[in-house]
Amino acid sequence: MGASLGLKESLLAESRERTVSFDSLPYDLPSNMLTSEAVAMHAMKNDYVVDSNGHYACTESTSTQNNGSVAVVLAFSKCLNDSALGIVNQWVDQVKTTFRNQAQADNLSVTFQTTMVPGACEERSEKTKQGLEEPKMVNQEGAAPVTSSSPPVLLADEVLPSDLKRLEAFPSFGNVVDLADEQIKNSLNPIAVISFVTGEKSYGEVMQYESVSQVSKTFNFQICRSGSNCEGQFENCIKLSEVADVFMYNPFTITRSLQCTHLENGVPITYLDDYGGRQCFCNCPAGYEIGENDYGKPACHKVVEETCPCVWADCNGFKHKVSTKVDVCSFKDVATQWGLPVPFPTDGYVADKRDTLSEGYKDPRITVTVARGQDPEYKGADIRSAVNSGVSLPLTFHDVIGIYPKASSFTPVVAAAPNSTTYNQVTTWKDYQLNRVAHIDDITFTSYGKYHLEVSAYDYFSGATCAGCLVIVDSYRPTATTACPKSFCDDIADPVHCTDSAELTTDNLQKANDLALQHFDFADKAQNDACSVGNRCDKKSFSRRDFFEKDYKDCGPGKAQECFKKDKVIDDLLSDKKTKKNPLVKDANKCDNTAAPVPPGQCTRCCHMETALKEWWTDYRCGSDYDVRSCDGDADQRCELQQCLVMNGDTLATVTATITEATKAESASVLSQVENQAYQTVTQIHRALDCTRFGGKDGTCEFKAKLSELIDTTESLNFAATYGSSQAIDYVFWRYKAVSEGESWSLWKTAKHVNDYGNVVYENDEVVTFSNPETKITIEAWTQCGLVRRFFFYMHLHVNSP
Repeated sequence: MGASLGLKESLLAESRERTVSFDSLPYDLPSNMLTSEAVAMHAMKNDYVVDSNGHYACTESTSTQNNGSVAVVLAFSKCLNDSALGIVNQWVDQVKTTFRNQAQADNLSVTFQTTMVPGACEERSEKTKQGLEEPKMVNQEGAAPVTSSSPPVLLADEVLPSDLKRLEAFPSFGNVVDLADEQIKNSLNPIAVISFVTGEKSYGEVMQYESVSQVSKTFNFQICRSGSNCEGQFENCIKLSEVADVFMYNPFTITRSLQCTHLENGVPITYLDDYGGRQCFCNCPAGYEIGENDYGKPACHKVVEETCPCVWADCNGFKHKVSTKVDVCSFKDVATQWGLPVPFPTDGYVADKRDTLSEGYKDPRITVTVARGQDPEYKGADIRSAVNSGVSLPLTFHDVIGIYPKASSFTPVVAAAPNSTTYNQVTTWKDYQLNRVAHIDDITFTSYGKYHLEVSAYDYFSGATCAGCLVIVDSYRPTATTACPKSFCDDIADPVHCTDSAELTTDNLQKANDLALQHFDFADKAQNDACSVGNRCDKKSFSRRDFFEKDYKDCGPGKAQECFKKDKVIDDLLSDKKTKKNPLVKDANKCDNTAAPVPPGQCTRCCHMETALKEWWTDYRCGSDYDVRSCDGDADQRCELQQCLVMNGDTLATVTATITEATKAESASVLSQVENQAYQTVTQIHRALDCTRFGGKDGTCEFKAKLSELIDTTESLNFAATYGSSQAIDYVFWRYKAVSEGESWSLWKTAKHVNDYGNVVYENDEVVTFSNPETKITIEAWTQCGLVRRFFFYMHLHVNSP
């Protein structure tokens, strides 16, 4: 097997003549990591070219450079002491040994030629770092100079025969030559120069020699600890803090020229066998597979890529619906938990033992990239109006327009936007292939959406990308955390058939308002996942049946907040003009003669509230150039409240009716002349007549008086208006009747005035004539909300005894 000498590019000094050649890789791959069993070489018809492992054997290339014996010049500054030269001698010996072990070929060897170059040496820098003096020679590598006020003494800087004689004491340096001899200098023809300089003088001599000799490969080391000549920095020169640091460097590489004569289009691959020996076999490059050529010989043929070259090539992509509540908007472990397939790139060159990201001018690597896409999002109602609800939606908006041309005028609720990269990771082949599931699990998604995934693999010659799509869709809808309130009623006697009505009292107003607040909490305190913030689209409705109305009317949801607020409810009722209208007055100022002039439940406030918890969500779809945004919620996440409060007459107002004190006194006077002691003056009025019998002509036989002269009344409201100057008399209305055959109701005290004499007078307060022994007087107080109270009084007339 042939080999040629190479030099490490990273250590080379810059040169106009520098060239770059392919060197062997700095490490080897075990044979079991280079190719899978399915791709292992099989003998086919040419068993003689197959090695013991079933691989096609490599063949040696006859075109090699720097093979055989090559020369390398070692140039030393004359200022280096023997201690420094001894250490470099050991380094050269180690380089030679390493070179012989790696070359493994008798026809490849390196010959060192050693010389010295002039240098400006300071006498006081001669001490070595061990503190020893060498009076015969001055160098620049020793310990720090002794402090002295006198200037340093410079010795002769030219190379003397004694200087070259010193080099002969170190056998690893090889043949010692004198560069002053032009014939010798021109015959060296080295492939590289390795110099050990001290100061500016020796460095300049080396650079001049390298230029004249047109050597393109040069390695310059500076050994200098102290002294004036150590000052400054030299370009293209490695400064050694200690001479022993030279052991960190080896400028040589071994390049083997291999080819695949027995496998057409094959490439050679080196590896270490199970015993640590260096081996080589031929394989097909990435994208090729083994077959036969037209002559029946083994050959690598380019593989035609399949339609779906990777596990992410599914045209429909991958869809994951999040149906549980998440407290943090972060999704990861999508391979482990969601079952997302994981691409597995492979390559004949790199495979899972390549653990570097950069090698020379090539970067074999694996990259994992995620970008969030933003296609235009249209309202689901618009799209469904264009496409039948029972038909699956087209993948392109162009197809939607084809079905419904007016769809071209649809405006997206979310506009399209460029893709934004959310994840980018570069890893080695080894790391990805050994931990590929973990690398996909490490991807973090922080929102619902459509994500474009890519795993790209690169070797030294080409790259391949596995692209896919993952959509994460919100399938968890808002959920209530509070109970939906239920209406109440005050029919204690029959709770089973109790409806949603109750009396409008202060306590019930507070209770109803609390129910309304609980209804609002049903929506306000509902929970949703952390990725759905500010996207609620609850369906809310509010309708109200107001006082004196029969039907519900839709109102804005904002009106629901004041539906059962006490002050608002009372003010709405008392400020209504109809509330102040006398319900007892009929046409021609006649009194309503029916038993119930006011319909029951006329002063009723009803509120109907309904809330359905919903949110905006987007049905992301891979392969589609648009997405559909809809407002939806779970069917069981609804709350409905209907509550009515009824204001009755006796709820709104309080009235009294009592016999006047003057009338009581006169009744008491009459009763004092009557033998029957069963009479009373609380509800009875007693009057004495002049006649001796009812209907007689022997005196006045009837009693006439205004009812207001006999009976006092009062009115008061049980609720006070927050504004205005409303009085109870504005809402309470009276009627009476004196019961006898054919008697009807009469209006009473419809208005109050003060006459010119300062007396209070009432409208509809006519004089009433009583002529029967006993007359029942019925008085009623009414409001638009119903009867407040009914009173009974009795007029008793007493005739004179004959």
